[in-house]
Amino acid sequence: MKKNISILLICILSANAYSQGALTFHDYSAVTIIGDTINLSQYYGKKVLVVNTASYCGYTPQFTDLEALYNQYHQYNFEIIGFPCNDFNGQDPHDDSTINQFCTGVYGVTFQMMSKIATISADTAPVYKWLQRQDLNGVADAHVSWNFNKFCIDEAGHWIAHHSQSIVPLDPIITNWIMSPSVVASVHSIPSDADDLIQLTTINSDNTSISLIINNQDAQKINIKIYSADGKFINTIYSGNSTPNQLISYQLSMLSSGIYFIKAETGASQKTIKYAVVK
Repeated sequence: MKKNISILLICILSANAYSQGALTFHDYSAVTIIGDTINLSQYYGKKVLVVNTASYCGYTPQFTDLEALYNQYHQYNFEIIGFPCNDFNGQDPHDDSTINQFCTGVYGVTFQMMSKIATISADTAPVYKWLQRQDLNGVADAHVSWNFNKFCIDEAGHWIAHHSQSIVPLDPIITNWIMSPSVVASVHSIPSDADDLIQLTTINSDNTSISLIINNQDAQKINIKIYSADGKFINTIYSGNSTPNQLISYQLSMLSSGIYFIKAETGASQKTIKYAVVK
C-alpha cells in the first residue's frame, strides 16, 4: 500500500495536555549573572532548556556538553538558560562574578547564565516554583532532585518535560525534541518586509507535494532552496524572476520523514519556513 506523506505545519498545538488557565514560562522575569533583569517572554518563539547548575559537582562536566548542544542547535531557535544554585551539598558557594568567571573560563560557556537562586528551599525563585508545581505550570509536578536537572520549555512558554541529572545534554530525547515542529509560526528572525515573501499554502490532494506562493512584488530574482534539519542543502525548488502571487509546487516523494527548512532569498530579503514530513 502506498504510504501518504503529510506536512505538520508549525502552527500546531502542543502534544501536552496543557491547562489553558495556567501561567507560562514567559510570564516570569529573572536576573542574569551580570545583574540585568530580563523578561522571559523574550524567548517567545524559541525552545528553551532550563538547567540548575553547580561549579563543584560530579555533573559539572555537563557544561561541556551543554555548550556543544547550544553551539549545534542554537541556529534552530534553541536556547539554554543556566541557573546556578547551592542547594545540593553546597556545591556552588561563590558569588555570581566568580561563578561567571568559572563558567566562561573553564568551560567556555556562551549560553545565558543567570544569577544564583534557590531551587528547593523556602525562598525558591518564582520561576523554579513554576517549573516544579503542576498547579502553576498546568502540566506536572517535577521535583528538582540534584544539580543539572533539565526542563524543556516550548516556543509558547509551555512546560514540556523534566529530565534528571543522569540525562546528558546530547541525549536524543533532548535533541529530537529540539528538532520537533515548532508550536508557533515564527522560526527565524527575518526582515519585516520579507514576511510574505513566500507562503506555504496547501498540501496537494495527492499528499505528495506542497504548494508555495511567491509574493515577490518587485520582481527581483528569487532563489528558493530546501535544507535538511542539520543545514545540508537538498535541492533548489525555484530560481529565477517571478510574478506576484506566483504558485509553485514541490514534490515530497524523495524526502524521508524529518524536519526540513525552505529558504527563500532575494537581493534584499529572506524568509525561512520550517516543516516536518511524516511518512
